[in-house]
Amino acid sequence: MVRLRPKFLETVFTIALLIGLTHSTSAQEKIRLSYSALSPSTAFLWIPREKAFFKKHGLDAEIILIESGTLTSQALASGEIGIADNAGAPAIISNASGSGETIIMGLVNSLEYNMVSTKQVKDLADLKGKRIGVSRIGSSSHAAAEIALDHFKLDAKRDHITFVQSGTMTTRVAGLRVGAIDATVVDPAFVPFMLKEGYKDLGYLGKFGIPYQHESLDSSKAYLAKHRDTALKAVRGIIEGIAFIAQERNSSEVKRVLGKYLKFDDPSKIDDAYKSLRGYALNIRKPYPTNEGVNSLINFLAKFNPKVAKLTAQDVVDASLVEELEKNGFIDAVYKEAQGR
Repeated sequence: MVRLRPKFLETVFTIALLIGLTHSTSAQEKIRLSYSALSPSTAFLWIPREKAFFKKHGLDAEIILIESGTLTSQALASGEIGIADNAGAPAIISNASGSGETIIMGLVNSLEYNMVSTKQVKDLADLKGKRIGVSRIGSSSHAAAEIALDHFKLDAKRDHITFVQSGTMTTRVAGLRVGAIDATVVDPAFVPFMLKEGYKDLGYLGKFGIPYQHESLDSSKAYLAKHRDTALKAVRGIIEGIAFIAQERNSSEVKRVLGKYLKFDDPSKIDDAYKSLRGYALNIRKPYPTNEGVNSLINFLAKFNPKVAKLTAQDVVDASLVEELEKNGFIDAVYKEAQGR
């Protein structure tokens, strides 16, 4: 009688589990996904597309840019898209209006912004009387800036801090250049080249441990009710992408994808983007959204929207897809496969 080694049996089990959970078919199911900003973390969608992880799980995935969290929420509510990479704030505001927008994955679960400014601003305390550029009032960037100010015992009204609606991260940086604003929040990957241009980094806000649901994967209750299996396949593909990004030996391929989509031709910019992205990936092996981060945003947004005050994290978050993939062993199996490549 031939005795099989435990390690061999474990390998066979892992392969069988991955095959059994993939459900690859010749007929690809269509799904439309979107992202709301050009940033390194959006590679959580780009990598599954480039490496055919969506296709592996039976999906013909169309990925589009809708350069606004609010417009992204509207597209989800109308059914134009099924799943979106969106910021936490617009998801909560949309849910409060009755859209049914639901956070199904946590992609970036901390306050992943740096506060940058012109040379004239000495430090965070010197923001008194200054103009801070945000996407719009009530947006994720506004929430991040206000929550950070509160952490440092600053109050916009008392300290005469003005929030200027300045649009996307790129246009906010342009606002700094022309002197329309004195400071803004940007993705950490933007900081090195802004320093080269002479701007000042007032600090990385993520190091202070402030609860914040920075970026999430969203769907709607209506879509999940009709297409839960499709959404589950998409989440599988994204988790495979996260596992791929987390492996350092894949760095050259991940950098290629970042350069392609971010249109960076400067290797140092690509390196900075990769460093940020891999850091995010290493933090979300099991990508649950955080109730603490969602509740932090709810408390902030309730100041501007009475409907938001009625929400709790349980109204906005549906982590059942991630939970299912953790319980059935898919996540652990994916990482075993990624580490063995």
